[in-house]
Amino acid sequence: MAFVYRHLVRRYPGRYRMLIAPNLYAVLNQGGYGLDQLEGVEVLAARSHLDRKRGSDAPVLVNVGRVATLLRYRARTEAWAKAQALDVIQIYLEMVPFLGVIPLRGQAMIASLVSHLPVYFNRRSVRSRLLRRAIDRSMKADCLYLPIVEGLRRIGVDEAKLNWPFRNTTNHEAFSPRPKEPLVSFTARAIRWKNPNLMTFVIDRVSQAHPSTRFAVLGQGPLQRGLRRVVQERGWQDKVIVGYQADPSDIVNRSLAHVSIEEFDNAPNQSLLEGMAAGCAVIASDVGATSSVVTPDVGVLTGLEPEEVARRVIALLDDPDRAKALGRAARDRILRDHHVDRYVEYLNLLHDFSHTEPVQHGRRITA
Repeated sequence: MAFVYRHLVRRYPGRYRMLIAPNLYAVLNQGGYGLDQLEGVEVLAARSHLDRKRGSDAPVLVNVGRVATLLRYRARTEAWAKAQALDVIQIYLEMVPFLGVIPLRGQAMIASLVSHLPVYFNRRSVRSRLLRRAIDRSMKADCLYLPIVEGLRRIGVDEAKLNWPFRNTTNHEAFSPRPKEPLVSFTARAIRWKNPNLMTFVIDRVSQAHPSTRFAVLGQGPLQRGLRRVVQERGWQDKVIVGYQADPSDIVNRSLAHVSIEEFDNAPNQSLLEGMAAGCAVIASDVGATSSVVTPDVGVLTGLEPEEVARRVIALLDDPDRAKALGRAARDRILRDHHVDRYVEYLNLLHDFSHTEPVQHGRRITA
């Protein structure tokens, strides 16, 4: 949303405001998004000292400590919205279910839903119930992509509240093709269902077939330490970069191939879209709605068996001309279907309350 916000304030000066957590503000500035240079950006107060959460995969007891921070954020959001006399606020991430439980008094809200994890769409789960309550208390639900819509339908959300764009967008300005190198990139949080550990097998097999190929496995998370240890034990320090980079675009832009192999769905995955925007040939796990984005003309689908992933990467490195052609087509797909202008137009329709009909697949539904 930092990339989208930059385009919103350029097109509609004075219309939009952004309230953001301090840790995200710092990371996004380090990543080159320049929030400190944009109008209307306010930073929330520091986290509570009781808050030990460091990622979405935190255990339940850590999430309990997170409540103290969310209460602090809620109070600041309520005061800020009143001071700014905002007509409506659009809320993201943890604040969606939290404000569903403890809503802002007299404040119209749009609930933005970006997670595709199954637990949110199981009627029996606490997260699903909290999400449903948040949407019931919001004017609209802004869904990142169609499978989220389908999940919300299963838990009984009112169809008239469901809105979604034609496609989500990505930062196709920072992620832009540069001359390609024998480099394979993987950028995702170092957590189990993103499958970074699978990349160690891929690196081993690909290196046997293409010894000069280099690799980048980038992302924060609890598995990062183990990945570093494997790299050291196998003597890969000269060919493998492991760690976190606020702005991975330089590496991805130079990569011939980009791997996105999460367990549930790559279709809304920023890592996948960034790889495509960078003109990489993408290798993506065939899960969820991934096949609607990664078609045979832009990349390669794979199962999650390590040997199969490695074979897919090797095949692209065997034929760099084909890999480059796929990358060019992937970049064209992003600029056509996922361009920020198209997404901003969706938000413009979403924020137009003179119409009651929802915006679905990027178009307003009319009778």
